[in-house]
Amino acid sequence: MRSNDKTILSELESQGANLVEATGALVDMLTSTGNFATQREKIKDLEHQGDEIAHSLFNAVDQTFVTPIDREDISRLTSAIDEVLDYTDGTADRFVLFKIKSATPYMLELARVLHSASQEVNLLVTRLKKLKNAKDMVEHCRNINNYEHEADRIYRTAIAQLFETNDAIEIIKLKEIYENLEGALDRCADVADVVEDIALKYG
Repeated sequence: MRSNDKTILSELESQGANLVEATGALVDMLTSTGNFATQREKIKDLEHQGDEIAHSLFNAVDQTFVTPIDREDISRLTSAIDEVLDYTDGTADRFVLFKIKSATPYMLELARVLHSASQEVNLLVTRLKKLKNAKDMVEHCRNINNYEHEADRIYRTAIAQLFETNDAIEIIKLKEIYENLEGALDRCADVADVVEDIALKYG
């Protein structure tokens, strides 16, 4: 494997690991009764790290004549993972900005599903070095899609219950947080789509 190939695949692994840490920090934040602002800063730091990794990846791809997998696929994958991180950060941001005192059970459910999906994302990027078993990788892509379907179900239930209340401001605040969590899982599904394309192309 060429040195630039190693750099690109290593940076993708760093991006996946960083995402898992961020989604795990979000679960910790939503289960905590302590200082949300402190935990929110940790997620913001991880989001900045993610931006740096993505920037480094794009630079490595630009400087590499022959990439380990199609440069378009690398770019799509990097962007999709970065968007999951952005939505994760956006959720934490709104939780603090909207002065939410404690997470609802639905928020926590969605955050935990997101953390599980991000672990699958990380597992997939670590396997890009050995694209021999396309069937195995596609199976993990299916797992992410199952998590996304589960999140859709939780989201619909949460919104239905939310509209049973009469507090318009509370509805707006919580709906936006639910939408960010669901959006993060939609982007995880985008990652799965890209990796499935790669696996079928090279596996």
